[in-house]
Amino acid sequence: MHLTRYYRAAGLGAMSLLGTCLVLTGCGSGIFPAVYSNASAITGNWQLSSTDPRAALLPALSGQLTGSNAAVTGTVHSNSISACIAPTTVVELNGLAGADNLITLSGKLAGGTLTITGTLSADGKTLSGASYNVTGGTCAFSAAVQAIAQSYSPLVGDYSGIFTDFNGHTLNFNVQLSQSLTPDANGNFPLSGSSTLTDNTCYTGLISITNALVTGESFSFDYTDPNQGNNTAVAGTSSVDASTLTVTDWQLTGPCNTTHGTGVLTRQ
Repeated sequence: MHLTRYYRAAGLGAMSLLGTCLVLTGCGSGIFPAVYSNASAITGNWQLSSTDPRAALLPALSGQLTGSNAAVTGTVHSNSISACIAPTTVVELNGLAGADNLITLSGKLAGGTLTITGTLSADGKTLSGASYNVTGGTCAFSAAVQAIAQSYSPLVGDYSGIFTDFNGHTLNFNVQLSQSLTPDANGNFPLSGSSTLTDNTCYTGLISITNALVTGESFSFDYTDPNQGNNTAVAGTSSVDASTLTVTDWQLTGPCNTTHGTGVLTRQ
């Protein structure tokens, strides 16, 4: 948190103290406004979403936000396959955090302008009263919509749980994950890790995950057995604190079998 305070002199030596205050912070001068924002706490992996029908062209955005003093920047993209822009289309955001922690961000999007507003919480994890709007271009809204704006904790640690295929068969699954705190150029957060599947004959030994990333609540990764050529693609969503991973779909392909299913993993 970065705070600049006003110091008001009083009593004996007031003029001397006031002079020092003006030199250091411009306090009380009306020339150098104080910055009370905790914008630096906003830095991390974020998702903004709305169920309002007016947001049907862009129901969810995710990516990286970075705060420094009163300035906030971001690199975000669509986090919905039904959106008016592809998830690979990057939107660069720039904005400010006011003294009341009101965040205002804007950026160019599909020939129009995306605007996001909300009040940053003390811990920097949510924007209360959040809304967003797209004016002009191919993704234009008819009006601003209310939204949920949430920061998601990194996926780090040992996760274990059960995978279930569409026939009801179950498989114990364990994976060690480590999410980078530095996003890539698209605002996605790289993910690395490995898994040992002791009771699965389709995989032998330690398996490294590949094609792995996190954006907002969403994660995805593959694990491939280099000896047998079997591959499983995993996709799902994370809880806000990253303690629980809900696998909405996994798909096994290769010489061993072709099947798919769901699962739940819990951080140990």
